[in-house]
This record gives sequence, C-alpha cells and structure tokens, in this order.
Amino acid sequence: MASSVQPKDKTVNVNGINLHYLDWGNEGKPKILFLHGLRGHCHSWDDVSSEFCQDYHIIALDQRGRGESDWAPGGDYSSGSYVADLESFCEEVGFDKFTLIGHSMGGRNSMAFAGNNARKLESLVIVDIGPDLDPRGSIRITKEIVDVPEEFDSFEDMYAHQAKQNRFCSERVLRRRLTYASKELPDGKYGWRYDLEIREQRRNNTGSKQHDLWANLPGIECPVLIVRGTKTDTLALETAEKMLEALPNGRLIHVDKAAHMVFEDNPADFIEALHGFLDLSLIHISEPTRPERIGFAGVGG
Repeated sequence: MASSVQPKDKTVNVNGINLHYLDWGNEGKPKILFLHGLRGHCHSWDDVSSEFCQDYHIIALDQRGRGESDWAPGGDYSSGSYVADLESFCEEVGFDKFTLIGHSMGGRNSMAFAGNNARKLESLVIVDIGPDLDPRGSIRITKEIVDVPEEFDSFEDMYAHQAKQNRFCSERVLRRRLTYASKELPDGKYGWRYDLEIREQRRNNTGSKQHDLWANLPGIECPVLIVRGTKTDTLALETAEKMLEALPNGRLIHVDKAAHMVFEDNPADFIEALHGFLDLSLIHISEPTRPERIGFAGVGG
C-alpha cells in the first residue's frame, strides 16, 4: 500500500554541480537509488517510491541537466560524467551498498556505473533498456525530442501535445510528469525544464558515444532484474535475452499494457514485479543459476 510520506528535497554539490534529489527517509533500512530516463526527473518515481518507502531508504536523483539539478558545464552529458556524478553522490549520501534502479538512460548509466562499482550493488534493476537500443525506439525518441516545440501557450497545450504520444500513461501520471518537466516562462508560456543542449546533441548527433556496456554485464554478480514492457519499441526481445545470457544472476519479466515508460504506463504490475524481486534479493538468493524468465501474478511473462 502506498505511503502518505512526503519526501524531502535535498541538494548536494558533486563535481562542481548541484544535484537535487528526493529523500524519502527511513535511514537504516535497505537502500534504493532511482535513476530516471533521458527527459525524466526524480518525481518520475513518485508512485514507486511511495510504495516502497516504508521498508527501504529511498533516494530519487535528478541527474545533471534535469529537474532541479544544475545543467552540465560545457554541455558535458557523457557517460563518464554521469558515472562520476553517481560515484561522488553515493559517497556524499552514504550509499555504500544499495539497490540501483534505472530506466532508459538511467538504466544505461546504471550498467556503466556497475562496470567499476559492482561490489556496491545489493541488486540492480534495468528498466526497458539494454546495451543496444532497438532502432525503432531510438528513431522515435530522437524524433520526439527534435520535433517537440520549445514553448507552449499554456500547460494544457503542453499536456494535449504529450498525451498524443502516451497511449498507456494515465492522465494523473502524465500531468505529474509534465508538472516537474516544465516551467512557466516570464511571458506566461510554458517551456521545458531540462537543458535544451541535450536536445541539440541528439538533433545533431554530437553527444559523446557510450562505452560498450556488454562488457560490463558478466562482472555484475548481484541479482539483476530486467523489466521490459510488452509494447516497447526500445528493448528488443533478442537484446533482453542476450543480456540474460551475459549476466551471472539475471532475471527477465515482461509487464503487460506498457511501452517504454513501464512504471508509468502500468505502475501496479511494475510495483508487484519489483516487490517480488526485492523480496528475493533481501533474503540473498544470489547463488548463480541458469538465467531464466520469471513472472509474477498480474504480469505478462
């Protein structure tokens, strides 16, 4: 059952930039760190955080250039900088052993972080992303970022535009997403909160290239859950199954009625699946077995 706990807004300075995060409290409990996707923010995880904050110490981070965090100096949104931020951030907040949960870009940053920090992870959850992107999803995401207007006359206009691209997400969840992804401009119009340099790098293909994440997977010995939406265009089934073969202790689930934004499209089934996985991780079922696909009640397998 979701909690009525309200998180605290906090900021820490790492690598010369201020990183904002939500701290849901409960220090002393097992730790979970949530990482959002390319255009997300720390509030992306509010429904999930609210569900788990009674039993875990949860932090949801605004990665550089998003939410309330500083924009990157010189437009540095390289994989190495995200990882360096994570390493310093975890040290600052005392997350020395924890579960890392990342969606999309956050999932890729999680895999990159695990390359040199696997021993810090109790478990890892990778949400609808892999070392390789399905070209369909990559093209769609680039088109959405490039084609979306920089400004809208009103919040309602922004909502109407985005609702056309989100066929599974509820109105409540989409409105919350946009509330924290947008800002009111001096002239009363609404624009995006994230650093638009991110969009320009995507538009012009000038962003830094990511390292080969496949090489990191065999060294991640903690339990790993791969979550894939059944309607995704971003994580191909072949890629997900290849990840299972590479991971020493990997599991795969498919969440019905969900595309790339799995935890927003179908929060109930995502939460149920995560409960099942974290319960297993808590009792340290980490003896390597042959990777298998598992399902939970209410979740497509």
